[in-house]
Amino acid sequence: MDRRFLATTGNADRDSGDISMYHYHYYSFPLLIMMDLFVEDRCSADGYMDFDLLYLSELDPTWSNSELAFFTNPEVAAVANPIAQAACSADALAAAGGYPLRGLFWCAGSWGSLYPLSGDQATVGDMVRDTSLLATRATAALHRRGLAWRTMGNDALCRGRLDPMFPKTQYRASMFWPVPETRSNHVIGQSTLIWGMGRQIPAIGEDAVILMWRWNDCCTDFL
Repeated sequence: MDRRFLATTGNADRDSGDISMYHYHYYSFPLLIMMDLFVEDRCSADGYMDFDLLYLSELDPTWSNSELAFFTNPEVAAVANPIAQAACSADALAAAGGYPLRGLFWCAGSWGSLYPLSGDQATVGDMVRDTSLLATRATAALHRRGLAWRTMGNDALCRGRLDPMFPKTQYRASMFWPVPETRSNHVIGQSTLIWGMGRQIPAIGEDAVILMWRWNDCCTDFL
């Protein structure tokens, strides 16, 4: 069997099953542009104008191999220590208040460590937390490859900027499936105790669709 297509949700049994692994499919979904609402077409920093499939993790060997992923993000060697990981508690507290700390680039708040940029992670039996962290890692990996752009900041007013470091304050997220957030969204790393309760359907709700909202600064006029 081809290992690229293997994945597991993991089990919190304190054995090898404690590792979860999800594949992902990354789509462009410029909702406001598709609906012709609020923004001009030229304010699409990356040129995405319609719904489209952009990336498949099954075809990415680094997503299935954490050691191989290390070579795309070698800075992980500088933060793979107890002190750096302990600092993520500050990011978790800040994210709980709605303001994640971009300076702690290796942290994803209460969801865990942003690294490695692969699909393997230690599971705690919470699908909502696990898939949120992996959606964040997937977006960070695409920034590293130049496939996702920074669209926030004065230098990004007229076009998107390549930024290999994940700008987590640029994004907010909403769970779209299996139980959608219809009236809210959340910042990267915000505790699932705040927004994620009751969003998993036992037995059949092991897959997730997460909508990533991106802040887009744009120069425009009224002429």
